[in-house]
Amino acid sequence: MIVIENHIGSIRVTKTYLYSLIEHTVTNCFGVADLNDSSPVETLKTKLFPSDIRRGIRLRTRQNQLVVDLHIVTGIGANMTAITDSIRNKVRYAIEQATGFQPAAVNVYIDGIRA
Repeated sequence: MIVIENHIGSIRVTKTYLYSLIEHTVTNCFGVADLNDSSPVETLKTKLFPSDIRRGIRLRTRQNQLVVDLHIVTGIGANMTAITDSIRNKVRYAIEQATGFQPAAVNVYIDGIRA
């Protein structure tokens, strides 16, 4: 559960909901081939649980604000700057529309290129 405090009160959102929202948003962006494992531990979890929605997405809170880290694989010949800017904007917009709070940062890491 992620809890964000603001001047009106607190907003509580489950991590499962945010993971599925972000996964759906990122995988529907142009140029994204797949989400990528961000660590060896996550690679092992993916092998054991292939339907895990947390793959390639890391959520954390910093100073009462949400920070999203995304690890993606792009297609060959894609404009990486345009893809990362598009992902940042779409994820930020999706979270803001669905939950009412704006993430402090959306970090996009391109871990590979697929032909």
